[in-house]
Amino acid sequence: MEEVTHMLNPRQVAEILGVHQKTVHLWLRSGKLQGTKISYRAWRIPQTSLDSFIAGNSNTRLKQQPGQTQKRSKESINSFHSEEQKGKNIEEKETWNISPQLKMKHYIRDIMGEQTHEE
Repeated sequence: MEEVTHMLNPRQVAEILGVHQKTVHLWLRSGKLQGTKISYRAWRIPQTSLDSFIAGNSNTRLKQQPGQTQKRSKESINSFHSEEQKGKNIEEKETWNISPQLKMKHYIRDIMGEQTHEE
């Protein structure tokens, strides 16, 4: 036999998700949330569509191994910060010997999109 899908209206979906009803309408019109328009202004959203919307927009991963994933993310964060610090140190060393007027000229040229040449 066929399964009966539970249909929700935008007000019910808004209450479940804790958002305004207009937000649900925007999601429906943009296609972010799948639903069926049953009249000029009335929508119905299947429960399965709401479940997939929640799963697709969740910031938690399914079937995650906690220790391994967290270790990798900490390593990548540390390597990012070390690379960023190296770049800052090089930039700082290069700008130590430049006068404030020359810095301003380079800044203005950068903003204007002009090519900078050695002075």
